[in-house]
Amino acid sequence: MKEILSKITEVDYYVRWYSGQHDLGIWPSRQVGGSAEFETISEYNWGDNPRSINWSATARTGGHRILKNTRLTETTLAVFLVVDLSQSMDFGTVRVTKRRLAAEISAILSHAAWRCGDQVGFIAYGSEVEIQWPLRNPKDYRLLIPQKVLETRSDGNTGGGLAQALSKLPGKRSLVFLISDFQEHLERIDCALKRVALLHDVVSIVIWDPREKILPERRCIARLRDLETGRSRTIWLGGTTKKAAFQERAEAREGRLQALFQSLSMDALWIHQETDYVREIGRLFMLRRRAH
Repeated sequence: MKEILSKITEVDYYVRWYSGQHDLGIWPSRQVGGSAEFETISEYNWGDNPRSINWSATARTGGHRILKNTRLTETTLAVFLVVDLSQSMDFGTVRVTKRRLAAEISAILSHAAWRCGDQVGFIAYGSEVEIQWPLRNPKDYRLLIPQKVLETRSDGNTGGGLAQALSKLPGKRSLVFLISDFQEHLERIDCALKRVALLHDVVSIVIWDPREKILPERRCIARLRDLETGRSRTIWLGGTTKKAAFQERAEAREGRLQALFQSLSMDALWIHQETDYVREIGRLFMLRRRAH
């Protein structure tokens, strides 16, 4: 936990700047009030508030175009961290396990929300929902969430926990960070995400390990254990054909997962242990702000 908290201190400025200025807590508004901040001049559309019309700018066009003032108003945003605690998250071959990486990212996101004054909720799941914390000021959550991610273990391997976790989200539109290795069946993931895609703004953070895509170069006999089912098996790791087929299957599954996110208009990040995830999260915030 001490090392995770030290990482929060190191990246505080960057995450705070990106999240505060480019995404969290800033939303477009047609209201003109004392707390609204001017953003830009845009074209007036039928149904917009007539009080937002910029008559001076409209006059300069000779009356050919009607222009309005678009403003930003700061609001409190509901941010939910939905974290996968299934046994497959205990796998890791590079720096740390996927669970530890999920704890680091959770600490960064909850700390960024705290800096922006937004409320944070926390849902953790394995084969079922393990933890459900309501929305509140994340001053305490930024320390408790990564601790719970590291300590809580999920028993069972029945799957279906993702659907149960997403069903716990409130009826109000929220920004949802879904942190998982997405090792469930794609049909279950598809069904679970479709239920929330229309209401919530879901950002999927896919945690993966390089060994899940590429087998070791050396040929050897290895005994492997499935963390989800607990079953062990001795296999021969060798041969160019076998390695190529393994990598091809992994890339094909990743491609189907990417296509699923795109079909639901969801943003997604692929992060492994050596990824500069602070930069990637900041870049995502910037791209979302520009698109918005």
